[in-house]
Amino acid sequence: MSIACPSTAPAILAVHGIQGTQRSWLPVVQASSLSPHWQTPDLRGRGDAHYGTCQQDYELSQFVHDLRIPIAALSATTPYVLAGWSLGVSIVLQTCLTLLDEQAVLPQALVLISGTPSLNQTRWFKSEHTPALLQEIAEREQRLGLSQAAGHQDVAWTWLANRHHDQYAQLPRISIPSLIIHGDQDQDCPIEHARLLAQALPQASLHSLPGAGHSLLSSHPDRIASLIDSFCTARTTT
Repeated sequence: MSIACPSTAPAILAVHGIQGTQRSWLPVVQASSLSPHWQTPDLRGRGDAHYGTCQQDYELSQFVHDLRIPIAALSATTPYVLAGWSLGVSIVLQTCLTLLDEQAVLPQALVLISGTPSLNQTRWFKSEHTPALLQEIAEREQRLGLSQAAGHQDVAWTWLANRHHDQYAQLPRISIPSLIIHGDQDQDCPIEHARLLAQALPQASLHSLPGAGHSLLSSHPDRIASLIDSFCTARTTT
């Protein structure tokens, strides 16, 4: 049975992870009662987006530039929610910090899944040099079961450009209602990262999924969609 979505529901702009593309969000979008309101852009180096030519092209600031394009395309009266999975969380947080610095229109709410404000505290990849790093990237792609993945060189440049990044000290500036969803068995980004995120963001709530790992978009799409639908719908009634 289809569920009618509120006409005032916000646009939901969802950002993929370091090795994913916009297809990473497809299972959740298909399960969402708010599916007409979703946008899942490919950022640089992924899918049909443009590709960089060096490591500097893949810094967080460059991904923020990409994400601001669909934000700017929204009507001035359209509220929006930013959602991110894995590295997408870091991109969403950096976008908010940039918008704050520019005193621009902020998102109505945030959805932060399987992410961290402190990439420097993760070990997604151990090697700093090719070809060992490219091999690790290929192995992680298989482990996460990505149906469509970013190019290995683009992932390598993304990781090398951002692996020392830490946004934790700036999180108290982001006073936006935030839903944090995290698997308590996440080996790529342990649950402690989500707890620190929830403690530092002034208006955050943490929903932990027992027994779940990092790939929540594909392993728990119905549950993720339900949580996001309820969260976004609540934004239209407050």
